[in-house]
Amino acid sequence: MKRTFPALVAAALALTACGTGSTGASGTGPSPLTRANVDQAGPLHGKRVLYVDGVPGNALLDGLAQGLAARLNKEGAAVARVFQLNAQNQIDLSAGSQRINEGIAQKVDAIVAFPLDANAIRPGIAAARKAGVPVFTFQAIGGLDVTGKVAFPDEARGAATGLALAKLVGGAGKATVLSGIPTDNVEAAARGAVKGLAEGGLTLVGDPSNQRNLKDDAPEAQRVAQAIFQKTPDLKALVVYNSASATGAIAAAKEAGLAGKVQIATMAGEDTNIAQVKSGQLALSYDLDGLAYGTAMAGLVTRALTGEKLDNAVVDAPLGKIYTRDNVAGYVPWTKRQAYVQIPSTFSGQ
Repeated sequence: MKRTFPALVAAALALTACGTGSTGASGTGPSPLTRANVDQAGPLHGKRVLYVDGVPGNALLDGLAQGLAARLNKEGAAVARVFQLNAQNQIDLSAGSQRINEGIAQKVDAIVAFPLDANAIRPGIAAARKAGVPVFTFQAIGGLDVTGKVAFPDEARGAATGLALAKLVGGAGKATVLSGIPTDNVEAAARGAVKGLAEGGLTLVGDPSNQRNLKDDAPEAQRVAQAIFQKTPDLKALVVYNSASATGAIAAAKEAGLAGKVQIATMAGEDTNIAQVKSGQLALSYDLDGLAYGTAMAGLVTRALTGEKLDNAVVDAPLGKIYTRDNVAGYVPWTKRQAYVQIPSTFSGQ
């Protein structure tokens, strides 16, 4: 990954928009959380798993944590969730290794981490391996020697989004991609979107490398989309990389008089985008389903804690689902697919 500070933050946030509620998908807002129920008869009874998360208040990260905790709690393991923040509640890249070392000192049975920066978290991961504590990471980042990883299917989701959009516009016309901060995830998704649009018969214009929402917000996406529409006023299809970018691109299309003429799709949508699909402002939204990503990680952890020998094992997170006006009525918010619970920051009382 890139080493600039904005890119480090984006490693955690760029898959979804940043302004989300503390308990789930954007638009749901804070809601009461129930107490986690650890199955005392599960095969992992007595095991403790520490999750070193990125930052609080992000829809995708909340989904990962909730999916992970629900499955592990059902298997009998207690789960604690901590963040890579300093005493002032600010992102601190060194905190990743610090949280891991704290887990080692607590003699936890396994550690799961969401790396904000590979170099910063590497010492902590090495310490866990040396101490014999199984350690796992979300994202298959190269150079991290771990027990297991859950790889995000970023290129595949980009390709699925691009191809679906191409079909919606009839397989002809000009298309492009509005990309974002150049993290591994975003780059792979944009690359996939280009492939999907081309496979669907569209003519690619512009260069995603030069069409980036580097501020990761709707106003900057609107500015970039305005430039795209000015250059290519007959654009038929635009793929954007996340929720905020979709909102910005929709605003730009309205301003340019292209609403309804250019079809817009997002590779990582939230509840806000589902509403935009229902209203016809957005052609389609790709549902990442962070709960499923977390569940996949829990399965990997369970394998290790029940005796399977793993070394840098990689499991692919499942593909999500595309929602258009044809099926959007069946969309269920993450917070309603699974009851979100309080994930404690310590193991006391579990």
